[in-house]
Amino acid sequence: MLLAAGAGTRLGGVPKCLIHHGGHTLLARTLGHLKTLASAPALTIDTVLVLGHHAPAIEAALPTALAQAGLPPSALRCVHNPAPGDEPADSLHLGLAALPAEVTTVMVLLADQPWLDAHDLRETLQAFQQRPAGTTALVPMVDGEPGHPVVLAAGLAQALRATGASLRQWRRTQPAAVYAWPAPNRHPVDDLDTPADLDRLRARTGQAWELPASGQTLSPPAPQTGSMAAAMPPDSHRPRESHP
Repeated sequence: MLLAAGAGTRLGGVPKCLIHHGGHTLLARTLGHLKTLASAPALTIDTVLVLGHHAPAIEAALPTALAQAGLPPSALRCVHNPAPGDEPADSLHLGLAALPAEVTTVMVLLADQPWLDAHDLRETLQAFQQRPAGTTALVPMVDGEPGHPVVLAAGLAQALRATGASLRQWRRTQPAAVYAWPAPNRHPVDDLDTPADLDRLRARTGQAWELPASGQTLSPPAPQTGSMAAAMPPDSHRPRESHP
């Protein structure tokens, strides 16, 4: 589940998943990583994109993002939060309701995490599969700070939907059921909330990541070899522990 309902107020009121470089958006990048994750044996992925404040702009950019990720339109379904607030609980519940009943594991990502890649997603999923007995949720932790993606067992996802509780509320009442996984890098907590965050992304990648203009829809760039990789913060910024 990919949450993209926020207003992006601190970045001037823009859809953060449409921050872009070289014609590729963060949304296209994330979808590409999900496609890579889905290539693992015996793993089927159903993707739900939860929209809110900037739904028209994101939906207009979605065909290009899917094409750049090498995914068909059927690979993703959109749901709309009609009244998104500061807390993502409503968007989470809407996304959970849109998932197929047979889903066994739910991974919840934010749409403005530029450093997460397919390797991170695979590591997180493996950590959840090897979680301590009795835990039903994994939360990546970096120096005591919780991050994303969060991973939920199917039973917990159903309980959250039924009770209307936020994940934060549930964590407070059920701490023993949460696996606070020590993430191997800062990727789960490094997102894009402020101009300073965007400046850091530009400095670390050496790439001119730009905010989307109001009402802007990106067109596909001219075909090029390795077009997805050209738009992403390079995986070569590993060793992973070196990322501040």
